[in-house]
Amino acid sequence: MAIMTDSRGNIFLEFIRIEYDKVITSKLDAPLTHALIVVKCQGKYLFMHNKWRKNWELPGGIIEAGEHAEQCVIRELYEETNQILDTAEFKGLMKFRLQPSFHGPERIEYGALFMGELCRLDDFVENDEASSIILWDGTSEIGDIAGKSMNELSNPLHISFVRV
Repeated sequence: MAIMTDSRGNIFLEFIRIEYDKVITSKLDAPLTHALIVVKCQGKYLFMHNKWRKNWELPGGIIEAGEHAEQCVIRELYEETNQILDTAEFKGLMKFRLQPSFHGPERIEYGALFMGELCRLDDFVENDEASSIILWDGTSEIGDIAGKSMNELSNPLHISFVRV
């Protein structure tokens, strides 16, 4: 059973709790291509508004050559939100079935999910990907999150994914 399908038809298939050391040494059935981070600040969750997809998303992105997933989320968090974290806690792997795009044909990919905590937010600097950031309390109406309306996220499983 799929956990969630976004507006483009990409399917979040499974969340796998696993130690990061095992991810590095294991042979996965698909590539680990990206990493996302859930950042908690003042009891709320940090989201960025993606300029191109026009919805709220967790910070993160593609793991670059020679980069570890934790390095990726720390770099992406800074690039997208101007927030600085020294470390992030690995929570597990997200398995996705992705629709054809400029990245390639339909495919299965893994994403690493991390958590981090900030005491306060630094000033946001608008950039190529993000038009703004918000600290979300998990219940307030803020518009679409990852291409889903709040009504579509009313299932506790969907909200728990957003909160992880």
